[in-house]
Amino acid sequence: MRREFSAIVGFGLFVFSIPAWAQASACDLVTTGATPTQSDVNAAISMSIGATPCTANIMGANVCNVVVVQRVVNAAMGQPCVVGTHSVGLTWGASAAGTYPIAGYNVYRAPSSAPTQYVQINTALLTTLSFTDGAVSNSATYYYAVTAVDTQGNQSAYSTAGATTLPSS
Repeated sequence: MRREFSAIVGFGLFVFSIPAWAQASACDLVTTGATPTQSDVNAAISMSIGATPCTANIMGANVCNVVVVQRVVNAAMGQPCVVGTHSVGLTWGASAAGTYPIAGYNVYRAPSSAPTQYVQINTALLTTLSFTDGAVSNSATYYYAVTAVDTQGNQSAYSTAGATTLPSS
């Protein structure tokens, strides 16, 4: 059960609810000032199925759906709480085959263009020339690179990095 004290402030036709406790993370739905836990995951599920009122502000005020649940689960497992409604669409040209045919591609993201910071973000080898990264945060800058993988599992060097900065809202 979520316990929260709210201050309600009215201005004309708008009503704002302001939590009286500070959240350490937008994915911190239940626990005060802590890293998201199983309790937060349970709260996100309850909110997304309508069992409890939606008070989340992860994808926007009072938006509770499967994407919000997944973001809380990821945060509870130690990943950053991804906040916002943006995504980054990536496309690239096909790589020329070397000794063996190209089997697919891997996409990498980093907070800087340093290759040592790249983390693979696709879960399976991509056989298309595009990818959408929906696990991004407002106002953040991301660097992306792609590698080609041949049918023997050999991976190419990183492509030239491409960068994008997301809007704040």
